[in-house]
Order: sequence, then structure tokens, then C-alpha cells
Amino acid sequence: MIKLTAQRQAILDMINASDRHWDADELARSLSDNGQPIGIATVYRGLATLEAAGLIESIQLADKKRYERADKAHHDHMICTVCGDIEEFSHAKIESLQLSVAAEKGFTVTGHQLVMFGLCGRCSQGEQK
Repeated sequence: MIKLTAQRQAILDMINASDRHWDADELARSLSDNGQPIGIATVYRGLATLEAAGLIESIQLADKKRYERADKAHHDHMICTVCGDIEEFSHAKIESLQLSVAAEKGFTVTGHQLVMFGLCGRCSQGEQK
């Protein structure tokens, strides 16, 4: 059991109050904008602790981790390489195929993340934000 300091609680509350995928810098800015300034090093340590405790989840992108609520149903991600939008999705056939491939290899799946990179609909049509 971790100790939920005021800073960790503020980070957790910010993440749990939205469906966003937050990076540490965005969290620090948003917390500061809401009158709860927390140093970036404290945000990074808080995120690591909250993730280790299973209270939040992360996806690793090339340049940084993004964090989200842990109470969502399993889903995968599509990430636009132009605007950075992250779209969540789930598909039964993809899940089934992953398990079939694992079984063929004698691999026991205990969890997974599927992240696809490309262009969202707006960016593929030249309509960037």
C-alpha cells in the first residue's frame, strides 16, 4: 500500500477526472493552472509510484510516457504522428488473433499493449488542428 501524499492525490485526481492521456509536463502545467503547483520532479516520481501501485496505466511513446486512468476496460491505441491525438479502440478479432499467436508459440499472455502509429482522419486529409 502506498502513501497517497497530497501531491500524489492531486495527480491521481487530475488523471481520474478525464479520459485524456497525460504526459508529466501537461500534468504539471494543469495542476499549476488549477492552483496546485507541483515540481516536475515530484510529478515524475508521483506518476511512477501511482503506476507501480496500479492506480494509473501508461503507454510508452517514442519521446515520453502518457498516463491514463486504470479503471478503463482493456483497449489499445492509435496515435497520430502529426498532431499527437490518441484514439482508443478495442476489437475482438485482434484480441483473439493475439491469443492464437501466443498459443502457437507456447506463450502465456499476462497482458499486452497494442499501439499503432499513423495519421488520424483529419491529418490524412490535411486538416491539422
